Amino acid sequence: MGLSGNTDPARIASRVAQVYLPTLLIQAAMLAVLWTVLYRSRARFAEIGFARKDITLSNIISAIIFFIGAWGLMVIIKGSIERSGYLPEADFYRLLPANAFEAGIWAILSVGAAFSEELIFRGFVITRIQLIVGRFWVGAVCGSLAFSLGHLYQGTVGVFLTFLYGLLFSGLFAARKTVFPCVVAHFLQDIIVLGTLFVRP
Repeated sequence: MGLSGNTDPARIASRVAQVYLPTLLIQAAMLAVLWTVLYRSRARFAEIGFARKDITLSNIISAIIFFIGAWGLMVIIKGSIERSGYLPEADFYRLLPANAFEAGIWAILSVGAAFSEELIFRGFVITRIQLIVGRFWVGAVCGSLAFSLGHLYQGTVGVFLTFLYGLLFSGLFAARKTVFPCVVAHFLQDIIVLGTLFVRP
């Protein structure tokens, strides 16, 4: 999930006011722009891989299986990086919710991020670039790069890991021919960090 606002952990007095609410506004703006572009071009959400028929148990199960595999892969990669002495998320923990109210806002953010980022960086970017150049992988790389740059607050390693995650999400989109399982997996990836409320150092 890309977070907005003043995300220098040392300067945050209120996560809700300085980070979470600005992020919600950006997510809403992203969805509004997407809807406007689709409406003005007389396109439908189904054309970017999101249709009502895609909301199936099979796609939900695929998302869960994908999430478990992708999360496991990221844990292995992060572990290797941390063993080198670099802690890529040390400051990021200070941006995470610290109480039930913040956790509730985070859950809403997780839903917003899942829809806005997957519909735009997977559904829209990949399908529109594929229409222009005829290659899925070009859109997957461009969408993953744009997706990762929204995570600059996590540092170089965070951007790199998010880029890899974006490529994995693109593969799921290609395999299932719909962005819906990407939305579900993205939500799971963001919401699981609420577990840090109990295990945070």
